[in-house]
Amino acid sequence: MTIEEIRHLNGYQFVRLTMTDGTVFEGEAIHDPADYCFHEFGRDEEGVEIDHWLFYLSDIRSVELSKEKDVNLWMSRPLHRMHLDPEAYAAVEDGKKTIELRLYDEKRRRIQAGDILRFESTADELDVLYAQVEGMRFFASFDELYAALPLTACGYAPEELKTASPRDMDKYYAPEEQKKWGVVGIELSFDF
Repeated sequence: MTIEEIRHLNGYQFVRLTMTDGTVFEGEAIHDPADYCFHEFGRDEEGVEIDHWLFYLSDIRSVELSKEKDVNLWMSRPLHRMHLDPEAYAAVEDGKKTIELRLYDEKRRRIQAGDILRFESTADELDVLYAQVEGMRFFASFDELYAALPLTACGYAPEELKTASPRDMDKYYAPEEQKKWGVVGIELSFDF
């Protein structure tokens, strides 16, 4: 596969990665742009994710489409992997958080209604939840998003509503990133 083909991996293609040391990995692959890898992992280089593993392009010798195929019907839809801190993970798991707030960056611009999100807890990546994207609500800023969306659906407990602030999102996304990309509220469904 070419670099351009790798950049279009969206979670339901099964690939075989051969690393520069000869090690081989197979599985569902997602391309991660350099800005996402830098934000999430601290390294400014594109990568390919398979399951819980991130492989940087400089460590990969070759990528080929695998002949393996998952038989689950929902896997025929694009899959997007996201990390959640333990508190947000618990709120999604309990069904209290039905809108996921994100920067509308290059990675999130690939998400569409009907796609599948794979949420992994930052406390334990073996804790995994799947949700379907029901819809996406786009805003120029978290100020606009907080004014328009029900904050309890965004993960706030009723007793936190008086102190809820768009600045709460600054710990995840720098204000200059928010201004550059805009933000999105991803509406989730667990009935798929």
